[in-house]
Amino acid sequence: PPPPQAAAPAPPPPQAAAAAPPPQGTTSGLPPPVNAPPTAMMPPAPPPPNGAPVPPPAGVNGAPNGYPAGAMNGGPGYTNGAPAGVPGVTPPAPGVPAEEVSISPEMTEEEIAAAIAAEKQKLQLAQQAELDRLAHEAAQREAAEAARLQAEAEARAIAEAEEAKRKEEEFLANIEVEVAKSAIDHIANAPGRNLYFTVPEKLVAGKPAKIYINTANSGILGGRHSVRLEAGFNDWKLDKFDTSMKPAGPGGFFYADFVVPELAYCLNCVFEADNMYDNNGGENWYEEVHYGKTKEEVEKYFHDKKIYEAALEEATKEIEVEKYEQGNRKEGVPEGELHKDGRCVVKSDLPIKPGATVQMMFNKAMNPIGGDGKIRIHVGFNKFAQGFEQEITMELVKGAAMDDQNYWWGATVKIPPTAYTVDMVISDEAEDAWDNNDGNDYRLLVKGGGNATNEEWDARIQERMAYIAIQKELEAKRQKEALRARRLRKAEASKKAREVTVRQTQHILTTEPTHPVAGEEVTITYHPENTNLGMAQEVYLTGGFNRWTHPEPPGAVKMEANPDKLGVGSAVTCKIKIPEDAWMMDFVFSDGIAEGSTYDNHFGKDYHIPIEGSTEEKPPLHVVHVSVEMAPIAKVGGMGDVVTALSRAIIEKGQNVEVILPKYDCMDHEQIEGLHLADEFECNGVEINVWKGDVEDVPVIFLQPENGHFDVGCIYGRGDDHIRFNFFCECALEWMKVTDAKVDVVHCHDWSSAPAIFARRSRLPAGCATVFTIHNLNFGQDLIGRAMERATFATTVSPTYASEIADQGAIRVHKEKLVGVRNGIDIEIWDPMTDECLEQNYNADSWKNGKAVAKRQLAERLKMAMPPADHSVPLVGVVARLTHQKGVHMIKHAMYRTVENGGQVVLLGSAPDGNVQREFNEMAGDIGDRFPGQSGFVFAYDEPLSHLIYAASDILLVPSMFEPCGLTQMIAMRYGCIPVVRRTGGLRDTVFDVDDDRERAAEQGLTPNGFSFDGSQHYDIEYALDRAMRMYASEKTNWDTLVGTTMRQDWGWTDPADTYVEHYWKATKSAKYQAAQGLHRD
Repeated sequence: PPPPQAAAPAPPPPQAAAAAPPPQGTTSGLPPPVNAPPTAMMPPAPPPPNGAPVPPPAGVNGAPNGYPAGAMNGGPGYTNGAPAGVPGVTPPAPGVPAEEVSISPEMTEEEIAAAIAAEKQKLQLAQQAELDRLAHEAAQREAAEAARLQAEAEARAIAEAEEAKRKEEEFLANIEVEVAKSAIDHIANAPGRNLYFTVPEKLVAGKPAKIYINTANSGILGGRHSVRLEAGFNDWKLDKFDTSMKPAGPGGFFYADFVVPELAYCLNCVFEADNMYDNNGGENWYEEVHYGKTKEEVEKYFHDKKIYEAALEEATKEIEVEKYEQGNRKEGVPEGELHKDGRCVVKSDLPIKPGATVQMMFNKAMNPIGGDGKIRIHVGFNKFAQGFEQEITMELVKGAAMDDQNYWWGATVKIPPTAYTVDMVISDEAEDAWDNNDGNDYRLLVKGGGNATNEEWDARIQERMAYIAIQKELEAKRQKEALRARRLRKAEASKKAREVTVRQTQHILTTEPTHPVAGEEVTITYHPENTNLGMAQEVYLTGGFNRWTHPEPPGAVKMEANPDKLGVGSAVTCKIKIPEDAWMMDFVFSDGIAEGSTYDNHFGKDYHIPIEGSTEEKPPLHVVHVSVEMAPIAKVGGMGDVVTALSRAIIEKGQNVEVILPKYDCMDHEQIEGLHLADEFECNGVEINVWKGDVEDVPVIFLQPENGHFDVGCIYGRGDDHIRFNFFCECALEWMKVTDAKVDVVHCHDWSSAPAIFARRSRLPAGCATVFTIHNLNFGQDLIGRAMERATFATTVSPTYASEIADQGAIRVHKEKLVGVRNGIDIEIWDPMTDECLEQNYNADSWKNGKAVAKRQLAERLKMAMPPADHSVPLVGVVARLTHQKGVHMIKHAMYRTVENGGQVVLLGSAPDGNVQREFNEMAGDIGDRFPGQSGFVFAYDEPLSHLIYAASDILLVPSMFEPCGLTQMIAMRYGCIPVVRRTGGLRDTVFDVDDDRERAAEQGLTPNGFSFDGSQHYDIEYALDRAMRMYASEKTNWDTLVGTTMRQDWGWTDPADTYVEHYWKATKSAKYQAAQGLHRD
């Protein structure tokens, strides 16, 4: 019977609930491709029986896990996922298969949608896998093709290189053959339109060559019947020659033979006919030389050769002296043993002969050197001709007698074949204590010495060269250390100068922190009531950075009122953020920002505060001095000292400085480092040789015209000085034009270089500032006046002297340009702590003993009475040219007054006026007769003696009638010698009276340092001298304090150099503005 009704199978779901079949021709459950034509809808298939497996959808063809047929393991040709036969290329990863999904009538719409999505994902994965496989195969093919092309290129390059080498070898091997061919052959293969050509086409170092010119191609030499070749090598520095060229057939061809030097790197030439030159428009013709050394290699070769030849010459000269002075050097030298104090102190175990090896022995009995420790022997030969040649620690001599008279130490010494004496000194092992036989050294004869062969002396020359090289290396090291120490001292001095400047300006301006740092904030406090903005209702700061060149200036900032922290009046402040690349902060103050506002711009210099820690380097200024003097090589007066010292000081401030100087035949060439001929040019039809070298670490360009202007044996004194120096200025300007140098400042000195200032503007370097310094107004006032008119600004050598001359004729019209900047002294030369002219050095802490030793040293030299040990007698000194400018009438009076009051006097100097010199001769005799031993007079120039006088003297007299700057008073203070000066010019700017100038000194950040007076009568100088001698005699504590304080003051170039740099920057700013506005007239 049929089953119960309830047991009958369930009817199919309603039509709406049945799953829609996939469209015809598509994979089960996936939508048709995009843009595919529509397909007819099929009725739904009947559901399978319950529990029966669902067949795979149509079109899948039985692919397991949803992968398309043929996609097993990533596709055909793959093994474990790697492409077959292509190493190093990673195949595409297969898609992750999805689980197979069946569709049944029982499924809901959501389940059917999920199934369709799953099928869709499977197809996308399969498609991506196939695309990846195809891309990978394409990459394989591209890589293989690239490898093939690279291999072919490498093979081709090797073949080309081999072919080029073969051709090069063939070219080099056939040069002589090619050059030897006839001119007809050469011309037949010549380039058609060229002016000239060479055979070979590429010139080769060390090989013959020909050069041809076709005058038909020259607009200058065409139609000429004879042509000369003027040529040389290496920019005309090597093997110049001048030769007639030979005619080479019709058409205007000429040729010349020559040989290219081994050391040539280029050929330079011009062609001449009938005084007409084809010189490439003034540039000369140039051909590179091949297969030789580069320019750098050649220059190094000649540099090394020059050093070698100089060392050889020096060594040979010294060996010649050593060789031929043996008679004098052997005189009185004992042979075999040296005795002292009745006993033998030096001997040897064997006879001392050339080439022998002996044991040199020293008797240490009764000699404290070395104490209980060992001693060292320092050995040389032929009177220490090469210094210490052997240095050996000595040992006790075994078996030698040992008692109160004998305590022998020995060392093995090799005697050179050229030795005729063996020389020794002894030291302790630490080389702190020395025994040099009371300054005579220990010396014994070499038996048979002095008969060396020429070969042995030649070997000695090579040894000397090595010795010279070592000494120069040690000297260079010493100088490097000295330079480092000097820079440290300069840096410390600059820091102190900056602190002084801060103290001097703190009543106007302060910053917090005192030394602002890049990337941080700074607070600026300004006191307007101490400036021209004292009545301002508002104050604005307009700022910038890096000398106003920074792209992000703070602009105009209104300052806020702030309680005064320093007690010097009202104050306003503002905060500024400093960029990280700022190295200088620049600003001015004003009472507004509208046109017509009043500004405080620090007298035209603006305010500048250095910034620490900048990420950018401060760019240097390029300053060129044009001068006819430079110390110590070409010095007549103080100008030469200033040029050298100022240049060094500006260099030490980080600027680039050069000096252009005439090359005098009479200058001291020995004090020029690395002098060499560097270039040549033409000025006004005259050939100018350009030499370069360093003087006192300052780069110098020496101009030597071939017209002989500076080969006359002197600097000044000829009737044509103005002509010679005007031509020098022309040459200096032309040199800067020829080299196209970027110059920021051209700085000229006195009338002799004034023409370089008032030259046509187009002859000066573009946009440069011009600075003119007046050292002596007594000469060339017309030229000085013209320079004042055209200069960007002018200086003279002290502020007071600037005010004294401001209304003189050459200055008056342009006196607003004149700035007084005091000169400085070279604190490296004038330093009592390192001065080699003194037996005992000293500083501000040890001056008492040092000056006492100097007094005894001076007394011995000048046959003066020895100064008492209690320092009760003052020594008053004078170092001066005895002219009326120097106040000779007051000098004489002061010297008499000193000895009459129990003091001593010393004078160094001479008078160009015979009458004045006669008066001083008479005074010297009179004082010597009336006050025996209390005076010393040297009427000459003696710089080493001047060092000793500064060190020994307690007081220095400088009663000048006028003194633009004066150096002696600053040198004296450096040596602890208190100046007594007349209050004029630079003397007023450097000496501050202990009684009258305390406030004025404080304004300069200083304390009083001497005694001064006004007027020019005898009682005027007595006013200052008597006070000085009274303090020395009865106020010892005050005097000692005065000396120590004065010695610690800095009168070097640190502060003047800072002032010059500020004015240089100001001048360059003004010059650039004028150039931009078209205000530079020619």
